[in-house]
Amino acid sequence: MKFMEVRERVKTVLAGGLPDRIPWLIYSDHLPRGSFERKMRNMGLGLDVRCSVYKTSMPNVRIEVRVEGDYEYRIYHTPKGDLSTKVRTGLQFQFPRGSWTTEHPVKEISDIKVLKFMIEDTVYEPDYDTYKQLDEELGEDGVVTVGADYTPLMKIILVHMGFRTFAIMLKRNLEEIVELIEAMDRKYVEMYRIIADSPADIVRIGDNIDSVFVSPALFEKYCLPYYNKYIDILREKGKTVTSHMDGRLRILKDLIAKTKFNAIEAFTPPPLGDLHPREAKEAWKDKVIWMNFPESIFLKTPEEIRYYTISLLEGIAPGKGYIISVTEDIHPEHFRKGIGTVTETIHRYGVLPIEPPLLGNKASI
Repeated sequence: MKFMEVRERVKTVLAGGLPDRIPWLIYSDHLPRGSFERKMRNMGLGLDVRCSVYKTSMPNVRIEVRVEGDYEYRIYHTPKGDLSTKVRTGLQFQFPRGSWTTEHPVKEISDIKVLKFMIEDTVYEPDYDTYKQLDEELGEDGVVTVGADYTPLMKIILVHMGFRTFAIMLKRNLEEIVELIEAMDRKYVEMYRIIADSPADIVRIGDNIDSVFVSPALFEKYCLPYYNKYIDILREKGKTVTSHMDGRLRILKDLIAKTKFNAIEAFTPPPLGDLHPREAKEAWKDKVIWMNFPESIFLKTPEEIRYYTISLLEGIAPGKGYIISVTEDIHPEHFRKGIGTVTETIHRYGVLPIEPPLLGNKASI
């Protein structure tokens, strides 16, 4: 088999083929530039460069921003009232420094009418130039993946309310939640048509699905039909569609099988996830398992990291239909040790098809 570049490997897997090596990627903003980066990329580590192909505006909303120390405060002034958020910035858990929302905009039922106004006021417009530039500059060193927004349910939970407020309102104010989902869905159709008409190849629907927070009942009613609706819009224009499902998925396994996704991205195997990638592949035969290498493993010793990586490769043998990636944050103190060990191990043992045992007679995970 001829030598393949990273992009060709990814595209081959997504097309149902078997490349020369298992693709090994990292989100580009998780890999600081320099000599270490160059060494890793020379050993096959590719870049997953993320971008958007649309821009948004709210013509009738005025946003006031104030920064105090490590906190950013935003106030959204609308004709229906105001919403506010509070974000902790400067957190050192990723590259570049990260942030975390400590106060979501919807805090009580009266806030929903304000949020609904903001949603309906949102204007989506094409913005394709950035994608074209990034795709051309990246070349064969990886793939540019285009982000769509969260599904309505997950946008409400993760961005607008937070889990606690959402759980309370779902119990007490179901009708208002449903109306909000329907309003978001109507606007999202505009967004997905813009994405479908873009030059993008791979589109990622967000969501951060974890069954601890999203029950099978919620998933079936408020995720599954919306996924397939948006996927139909995208696939009509030839897009490959993935979703970022990085949590515990065992009890959602059969429902995820009913989605039309080409790949489940950020799939996290044990010990952080609760579903082995081989079992997931058996359940989702028509989908690529685009794995996240569990970030907790990077905290271990180089030998332990190496053994886990080899066991993971053995566990997915012969390796067809898999991509391994870094889609989550790595503690900076363990970054070089972890990425270096995994990259070197995959470089040595990631040739396809994988034929166990790769290392003596030790059992797979």
